[in-house]
Amino acid sequence: MKRPLFLVAVILVCGWMPCTGMAQQKDTLRIVETVWGFDGRVVHGQFMPLSILVDNLSDQPIEGVATLRTLSGLVSPTGGVSSQAVFIGPGARRWIQFYPYIRSLTASWMFAIETEEHGTFRFDAIDQPRVVLTGQDRFRQDDAEARTMPSVILDPSGLATRAPTTIKHMPAEIFPPYATATSGLFAMFLDHVPDWEAPRQEALLSWLKAGGRLHLLLDTNRQTLRFSGTLSPLNEPFPQFSVGNGRVIRHDIQRAELTSQIVDPAVLSPDVAEDNADEAAVANQSRQIASSRRVNDDDVFGLLREVTQPEHAWPVIVVLSLVYVGLIFPGCWILSKQHRMHYLVTYAALTGLSLAFSLVFLFLGRRGYGEATSVHSVAFATAEDATHWNAFQYSSVFVTSGRRYQIEDKDHQTLLSSGADEAVDARIVSGNTALFDTIIPPFASQAILSRRRLSTEDWGMSVVSSSVSGDELSELTVSVNEKFPIKVENQYFVIYGQQVHFAELNSSTRTIQLQNRRDLISSFCNPDPPDFSGTPFGFPQPAQKDQKSALEECFESGLKAMMARSLTDDFVNDLVKFRLPNDRVRIAVWAPVPSTSDLTLDAESRRDGRVLYVRTLPVQAELPVSNQPP
Repeated sequence: MKRPLFLVAVILVCGWMPCTGMAQQKDTLRIVETVWGFDGRVVHGQFMPLSILVDNLSDQPIEGVATLRTLSGLVSPTGGVSSQAVFIGPGARRWIQFYPYIRSLTASWMFAIETEEHGTFRFDAIDQPRVVLTGQDRFRQDDAEARTMPSVILDPSGLATRAPTTIKHMPAEIFPPYATATSGLFAMFLDHVPDWEAPRQEALLSWLKAGGRLHLLLDTNRQTLRFSGTLSPLNEPFPQFSVGNGRVIRHDIQRAELTSQIVDPAVLSPDVAEDNADEAAVANQSRQIASSRRVNDDDVFGLLREVTQPEHAWPVIVVLSLVYVGLIFPGCWILSKQHRMHYLVTYAALTGLSLAFSLVFLFLGRRGYGEATSVHSVAFATAEDATHWNAFQYSSVFVTSGRRYQIEDKDHQTLLSSGADEAVDARIVSGNTALFDTIIPPFASQAILSRRRLSTEDWGMSVVSSSVSGDELSELTVSVNEKFPIKVENQYFVIYGQQVHFAELNSSTRTIQLQNRRDLISSFCNPDPPDFSGTPFGFPQPAQKDQKSALEECFESGLKAMMARSLTDDFVNDLVKFRLPNDRVRIAVWAPVPSTSDLTLDAESRRDGRVLYVRTLPVQAELPVSNQPP
C-alpha cells in the first residue's frame, strides 16, 4: 500500500517542479507590448520590423540570446532561427526588434530568450497580424482599412495621450535603424524632431529618397520644424518639395488638427487612389488577371535550382535496370535449379549482383556531373540616390560537400531569411554584421533571401532629352559617365506610364536611347500564353526553344520576375494597375552582380548572378504643339 502512495507522490512532485520553473520564469520576464510593422499590419513579401517590449521584473540582469522562429500550423517550425544578443538590466524594460520576412498570409512566431544562468525563457506564440496588399480585399468598398497603406504618426518619447485617432501611432524609439527595414512603410506624419542617433536619421532619409511620403506638421508651439545634421534636407521652405524620389508635404496644423479629410487621401493605396465608378469593372478584371502574375518566391528559387540540376544518363540507367531485373529473375531462379551447384551459390549470386549493380547505379546516378559549389542569384536594386541602392536578392547556394557553411555580409544593413518554407538548421543574424550559419547536405541547395543597402560609384545618369506625345514616350536620351559598368550581358529598359521600352547603350556617346520596341508592363513581366491554334484536340503546342543554356534561361525568366518584383516597392500589387507618373521615367539595367557586392560564402565557389538596377528620374515632357504657349 505504501509503494503506490510513494509513486503518486513522486509523480506529483515531478509535475510540480516544471510548473514551478515556468512560474518563476514568468515572474522574471514578461512581454509588455508587441508592435508588428509600423501600423500593426505587415506587407507580404517584405522584411517587416517586429518590436517586442520585454520587462525584467527581477533584481538581476538578464543576458542571453533572443530568438525568433516562425511556426506552421502552430506546431511545425519553418525557416531558420533569427537571433541577437540581448541584455536587460534589473527592473528595466527593453525593446527587442527582429525583421522577419513575411512569406505567408497567416503565421505564428515563437519568441524566446536563451540564457546560461536562468535557462530559456519561452513566451506564448505571437500571431502574425493582417497582411497588406492581399489583392481582392483592397477593392471592397466596405473595408476602408484594406484600401490604405501602412502609415503612421511618430510619437515622441513620454507622450501621455495618443491623439489624433485618425491615424495609427508609432513610438519614435522603435523606428528601425536600418533603411532596409523601411520598405513596408508608405507614409509618415511628423510633428517633432526625433531625438535619434545617426543610424535612425539616415534610415528615415533613405526611406524618403527611395520614394517615401513625409508629412511635416507644426510642433507643440505651432512652430515649423527645424532639422539639423543628416535630416537638414527637410528644411526646404516650400509647401511641397522632393527629396530624391520622395515627397515632403508641409501642413500648417498641429497633430490634434489632423482630420480624416487630410489623412485619408494621403494613405490611400496608389492603385485605387484614382479609381472611379466607371473603372470598377476594369479593376475587377485586372485583379483576376494580375492574381496569376504576382511573383512567387518558390518559383524564383526553382529557376535558380534548375541551373545546378544534373543531366543523368537516363537511357543507360533504364537499360541497366532491365538487365538487373533480368539477372535476378529469371537468371538467379534458373541458377537455383542447377542441382550440380551448391545452393549457397544462388545466394552468393544474389548478393554479388546487388553489390555490383548498387555500385554501378551509385556511379551513374550520383551527383558529380561536373558540378561545383556555386552561388546563383537574381536581384533588383532600387536607387535612393546616385550612389546608394536598396537591393532585394534571391540566392541559391549549391554545395558538393556536406558540412556547416557560413554566409556573411558586413556594412550593408543586411536583413536575411531562409527562402525555404520548411525547417532549416540555420542561425540567422541580421544587421551591419549579418550571418547565415547553416548545415547543407552534399549536393543540395540552400535558398536565402536578403535585403541590403549597396553602394556604387556615381554613374552620372541623367535625362538629356525627351519627347512625349500624350501618354506616349517617343524619344529619350539618358547620359552616363565613364564609371557606368558596360558589360556584354547588360540589357536596358525604360518604363514610362504603363509601358516598358526596350533600349540600348551607345558606348561611343555613353547614352542610353530607346529602340523601336515596347510592351505593356503586365505583358512584359509574364510568359507568353500557350498557343492552342492548329493543334489537335486543342492541346497547346510545345514551345520552340532556342539552344540556350540552363543559366541563360534562368536569367531570362529572372529578368521578368525581378521587373515585376521591383514594383512591389511602389505598393502596387496588380501589374495592370501600375502607372508611373508622367513627370517621371524609370531606367532599368539588367547586369551581372558585381563580385564585390555579393554575399560572402566561406568556401571556394563559382558565382553567377544578375541584378536589375532601377532608378527613377524626372523627365521634362515636351508640350504638344496645340498646347504650346503663344
